[in-house]
Amino acid sequence: MANFPPLKKHLLYCIDRMTESHPVSGPFLDAGCGSGDVSLHLARKNWTGRAIDMSEDAVENALSLMAAHPSVRVENESLFEQTGKFNAVFAMDVIEHLDNDVAALEKIASLLPPGGHLILSVPSNPREWRWDDDVFGHVRRYTAGELSEKLNNAGFSPVEMWDFTFPVFWLMRRAYTRLKPKPTDGIEKSSMERTIKSSGLNPWEIPVLSGLLSRENPFWRFVSRWQFRHFRHRLDNGHEIILLARKN
Repeated sequence: MANFPPLKKHLLYCIDRMTESHPVSGPFLDAGCGSGDVSLHLARKNWTGRAIDMSEDAVENALSLMAAHPSVRVENESLFEQTGKFNAVFAMDVIEHLDNDVAALEKIASLLPPGGHLILSVPSNPREWRWDDDVFGHVRRYTAGELSEKLNNAGFSPVEMWDFTFPVFWLMRRAYTRLKPKPTDGIEKSSMERTIKSSGLNPWEIPVLSGLLSRENPFWRFVSRWQFRHFRHRLDNGHEIILLARKN
């Protein structure tokens, strides 16, 4: 459901709450930027930085989005090609696609000064594995404990860790993956090939219903604020975690 518009907006709301509650600042690196939603959101708040992705289609979309925001450069590059220093790195739905997620976290740490911040989102709770994990090229889902341990080993201290799907988005994904048959097109491709393709996929493809549910309306704002207030610490219940970590 990563590309479902109401969930995207809720994720951006969570990012705002994290970055406004802690001394997080640019310049930033948006690693695995996809279509550029996070970078665009930051640019509109006068952040500066770089957005990178391995998918040429994703980069093309991000360039179009960022045309009016030259403060953010968009490049068709991988995380491991990056050099220099950033004050913050955003990696939204990235490391779960990588065979060596620890190497990715260590690379991110090398791009940050002591006290720099990582804002990360990952699929959580292995029992929540569904066919969309296969379609999107996921290698794993994380428990909160496993994620904390890997961050500590890479030189980070977790500061905040929230679920941003339970209960409404979690229930919707449960229903959707039961009602819609598993797609077969492209499922035989490698995990990385499915990953590169995933940034342009719409995971909510039920005619008519999709359009109705994706419309912006006060209901989704209510859901976002209600979930954030009452359920963000229910890490064992939902299917996706967002966290803020500080480099030691």
